[in-house]
Amino acid sequence: MPMWEGEDEEAESKTPKQRLLGWIQHKVPDLPITNFSQDWRNGRALGALVDSCAPGLCPDWETWDPVKPVENATEAMQLADEWLGIPQVIAPEEIIDPSVDEQSVMTYLSQFPKAKLKPGAPLKPKLNPKKARAYGPGIEPTGNRVLRPAVFTVDTFSAGQGQVTVYLDHPDGTREELKPELNEGKKTYSVTYVPQVTGTHKVTVLFAGQQIPKSPFEVGVEKALGDASKVTVKGPGIEPVGNIANKPTYFDIYTAGAGTGDVTAMIRDPLGRQNSVELMMEDKGDSMYRCTYRPIQAGPHAVTVTFGGVGIPRSPFNVDVGPACSPGACRATGRGLQPTGLRVKQVGDFKVDTRNAGSGDLKVLVKGPKGVEEPVKQLSSQDGVFSYEYHPNSPGKYTVSITWGGQHIPKSPFDVVVGPEAGPQQIRAWGPGLEGGIVGKPAAFVVESIGTDVGVLGFAIEGPSQAKIECEDQNDGSCDVRYWPTEPGEYAVHVTCDEEDIERSPFMAYIVPDDDTNHPEKVQAYGPGLEKNGCLVNQPTEFTVKAEGAGQGPLKITAQEAEGLPVEVKVRSKGDGLYQCSYTPASSLKHTVSITWGGVSIPNSPFRVNVGKGSHPDMVKVFGPGVERSGLKANEPTHFTVDCSGAGDGDISVGIKWDSTTVSDQEADVDFDIIPNANDTFTVKYVPPAAGKLTVKVLFTDKEVQHSPFIVKVDPSHDASKVKADGPGLARTGVESGKPTHFTVVTKGAGKAPLDVSFSSPVKDFDIIDNYDYSQTVKYTPAQQGEMDVVVKFGGDPISRSPFTVGVAAPMDLSKVVVDNLDGRVEVDEEQQFEVNAKGAGGQGHLEVEVLSPSQRAVPCNVAPRPGKTDVSVVRYTPTEEGVHSVNVSYDGHPVPGSPFPVEAHLPPDPSKVKASGPGLKGGLVGNPAEFTIDTKGAGTGGLGLTVEGPTEAKIECSDNGDGTCSVSYLPTEPGDYLVNILFENVHIPGSPFRADIQMPFDPSKVVASGSGLKRAKVGEISVLNVDCSQAGPGQLSLEAVPDSSPTSPTGSGLGSGLKAKTEVVDNKDGTYTVTYVPLTSGMYTLMLKYGGKAVPGFPAKVVVDPAVDTSKIKVFGPGVDGEDVFREATTDFSVDARALSRRGGDHVKAKIRNPSGALTDCKVVDNADGTYSVEYTPVL
Repeated sequence: MPMWEGEDEEAESKTPKQRLLGWIQHKVPDLPITNFSQDWRNGRALGALVDSCAPGLCPDWETWDPVKPVENATEAMQLADEWLGIPQVIAPEEIIDPSVDEQSVMTYLSQFPKAKLKPGAPLKPKLNPKKARAYGPGIEPTGNRVLRPAVFTVDTFSAGQGQVTVYLDHPDGTREELKPELNEGKKTYSVTYVPQVTGTHKVTVLFAGQQIPKSPFEVGVEKALGDASKVTVKGPGIEPVGNIANKPTYFDIYTAGAGTGDVTAMIRDPLGRQNSVELMMEDKGDSMYRCTYRPIQAGPHAVTVTFGGVGIPRSPFNVDVGPACSPGACRATGRGLQPTGLRVKQVGDFKVDTRNAGSGDLKVLVKGPKGVEEPVKQLSSQDGVFSYEYHPNSPGKYTVSITWGGQHIPKSPFDVVVGPEAGPQQIRAWGPGLEGGIVGKPAAFVVESIGTDVGVLGFAIEGPSQAKIECEDQNDGSCDVRYWPTEPGEYAVHVTCDEEDIERSPFMAYIVPDDDTNHPEKVQAYGPGLEKNGCLVNQPTEFTVKAEGAGQGPLKITAQEAEGLPVEVKVRSKGDGLYQCSYTPASSLKHTVSITWGGVSIPNSPFRVNVGKGSHPDMVKVFGPGVERSGLKANEPTHFTVDCSGAGDGDISVGIKWDSTTVSDQEADVDFDIIPNANDTFTVKYVPPAAGKLTVKVLFTDKEVQHSPFIVKVDPSHDASKVKADGPGLARTGVESGKPTHFTVVTKGAGKAPLDVSFSSPVKDFDIIDNYDYSQTVKYTPAQQGEMDVVVKFGGDPISRSPFTVGVAAPMDLSKVVVDNLDGRVEVDEEQQFEVNAKGAGGQGHLEVEVLSPSQRAVPCNVAPRPGKTDVSVVRYTPTEEGVHSVNVSYDGHPVPGSPFPVEAHLPPDPSKVKASGPGLKGGLVGNPAEFTIDTKGAGTGGLGLTVEGPTEAKIECSDNGDGTCSVSYLPTEPGDYLVNILFENVHIPGSPFRADIQMPFDPSKVVASGSGLKRAKVGEISVLNVDCSQAGPGQLSLEAVPDSSPTSPTGSGLGSGLKAKTEVVDNKDGTYTVTYVPLTSGMYTLMLKYGGKAVPGFPAKVVVDPAVDTSKIKVFGPGVDGEDVFREATTDFSVDARALSRRGGDHVKAKIRNPSGALTDCKVVDNADGTYSVEYTPVL
């Protein structure tokens, strides 16, 4: 039976199960594996076995989560299947089952002793803390502000497996440990802290117990001010090219969102003068300022813009002011002009050759993806060749414009697609072929895998000619690449992984013509330093280079270890083309040695050398704050590192003890954590328990290392005198037995130390809660009555005023508190008294009484113990306003049963303060409620009496409005005078009894009119109507008498038309009216009688008015009225015989003559004094 690796000669005597178990225990000594069931249930043992058989294949098994056994077992078994050739004869879900069949597990595990690692396996590199890095605003020297979160990132992807530890030292010297949060993908950690004060903070970042590059970081924290980084500038006046001397230009400054600050601008001319160019700044509003200037001379100018005294981004702006030439003869080359490959935060460098282009001004302008100009730095200018570089800060398309004498050179503008910042790299490329070479000769370089999951490798050569490419896999995670350029010039060598340029690709190689002076193929290199095996770490090794007959060279040797770190090679010429070379490997990793002669690789180069480990116990190094002689503080975390990377094989052990003089007669062990890192280092973390002296011992292979033991002084980290405690749980008034209470301990400014609280009497539910604001809440429930001492210690020392004496009272029973003799109805301004009996109520016995008036004002009250009875208190108070008062009685801050108690206070009755108002007290209408209101506010408490006396009984209704008033109504059924009696406490109120005039409701249909004036009337004589409105209610009576047509005059002559008769209405004061009218003309009249503006029944009415004189017996005759023709302008006449009416004549006859034109013709009436009259007139046309 073949022997397995690690087996001894006794293996043949064991059973197959014992033999397999022993082999596994030998391969995985760090895990207690004693069976083939239970010990495999979390999957970590499988990962450890895979990594032991192929170191680096599964190095992170120790960090696996035990609660994810299926994921762990699946990953380990897949790696074993793919790279060790071990088929999965059992499922991951089965092997983690504790009840699995052991024979099935043994069948699977028995394949591991014979397993062989396949070439190209993704072995992960060893730990390298130097490749860990931290970045972000939270560790920048400036820019951080008080109370603003400071955030930074720790990237350990290329550093291997190790623990990240971060400490923050405050300006006052105190230290706290920050918790790194692992980001998704487990490649980076995010760290956040919030500065509380201004000043310099120190951030220490450790990886695997060692400082990462640039750690510790000093971070200045400032007050929050205006943010200059938010200020932007645009305009031609800050463009690098395009401005001309003596021509005005301008630029605009935008400060929106930057806060407050002064804006300044300054221009420095080519001679360095700052005042030669006049600049005018104009505030355009909306946080925009325009600066205008006119450069006087050509040459480089610098425009500096500040905000709040701080330079804004990209300030100062370099402006080349220009004043003939061949731009087509210019040539521009370099990585910064390549279409692809350049990444964010890489240097975009290029050169512009103007040696054959005559004279002119060279302008270079780089614009970013947003069209914003990017800074470009000119590195050198020599013999017409200018070197530039720029630093792209964001991915996207950049445009590089190069002009000579104001015109673009060939291929300008150059479009450069900048990729995102290079993430964790899987590929590394290096070697002479990436820097240069000879036309027709192979240009060689090395490509190495540095990641765990290497993608598809690719190569592309861009340059003056096509180049053949060859790639040879070395089966060790690296390959040799060669290409053959056929023309001289600059070549861009692209190395890609998954079709994406690796970091620093493309590499710019300058190929020169072959002058046939060198023959690198004749050079030989040999010696132990180039052998594949045999070299040991930290031991010098040598090799020889023989270049006899190979030309002048030169010889160039480059060495690099597997992690990419350069290795120094010393070369000594011995003459005749013979060179003696030596180097000392500093790590037990593969080394690669590249040898070129005249810029071309010699045969067999590069050489790969595997460096083995040695055994050097004396090379163990111990360092870190945890082993320094001083500087530690009690109860603050610290650490130190044990570096065994140069000590070879061996076990490390650590012991930490506390000085016996500070604790007891025996030394006390201090707990610590020892964390193995992947680079043969260990991080030891511990917390000093108190001030005093510590002894730290470190042993390697059971021997103390150099400087061990380490004596460490620990200073106190706290000041108990600065700790304050306060709260109800420490109150002098005491606490209550069985009732939870608490107090707060404030430790701000007292340092760090554990808080301890003890009680002299039994307590329950004791707990200390950290509030994370330099305070802690102590909760407890007293369990025994009497005095109790509360001892509070901080770091073992009593705090100020400790111990605290607290009285514990009996449990409180509110049901035992009785309120006696409290009247529910009292009078205003009369002192009241009641008692509160608290016998057997327990508690602290603190009684509080508060009386609130209806207006929510406090009423003074006096609480005093009753003489001879300490458990009974007498309460006195005097209500001062009317209404319901609230009597609040509380015992030890709790309302007693029934509290608050309502007490209604009322005033003595006073009828003189009762008021009554409303229309129902003055009058009303029959059948309609007569309403009024009675106001008793301020009149005290008393009975209200109401009666209504009148022609008939009236029904009374009264409703209480709830505000000291009541609404009253009564219903009269007959008209007449009514007496309203209002009594308060049987006494008439002011104005009572009230007399009300009740009338019928308005109804014009109830009006009755009669009398001779409705039958016939005579001109000039009074006609009478009798109108009865007694049943029609209140209203105004009116009469109108109007003639219907042109009436006749009193003499029957037809004179006086449309005259209304004079009317008069007389109120008889008994509901009846006498109405008269006197017609002025005869004829038919219309009478309109209205009551309350409405026509009454029977109206309008028609009445005939007789004339006052009977004209029917008067005769008119004569030529002037006979109807016969009369002569124009000849006087004619006619006679009027009125003797039947009067024999004496008189001025009774009036005549009116109207001619054909409608005008009146003059006439003359002659009284013959015998009752006859003569009338003469002269007709005219």
